[in-house]
Amino acid sequence: MEITRTDRNPGEITLSITGQLDFMVRKDFQAAIQESQAEGPTHLILDLSQVSFIDCAAVGILVRAKQDLADAQITLSLRTAPGRVFDVLKLLNVDKMLPVAIPTQTA
Repeated sequence: MEITRTDRNPGEITLSITGQLDFMVRKDFQAAIQESQAEGPTHLILDLSQVSFIDCAAVGILVRAKQDLADAQITLSLRTAPGRVFDVLKLLNVDKMLPVAIPTQTA
């Protein structure tokens, strides 16, 4: 797993994740979210569009992060691509707990 950070708008942090998001990388994933939270943004976006696999440990971290960030008055949203990761998030009703966007492709 690789995490790249982008700050495009004031108060907004985007963490783009590449690779597998699973139990083995959970500590690094949690640390990246907590470090971003400590900076006090108003919005955190997790871009999962380059994630090839996600397991229930990572989904649990997403749900917990949503709660922790909401307590700090920070909104969390996900960006993903059509495919396996989106299907898992939808199957587990993650899209009912927090916004999950699929970016449109431009030609």
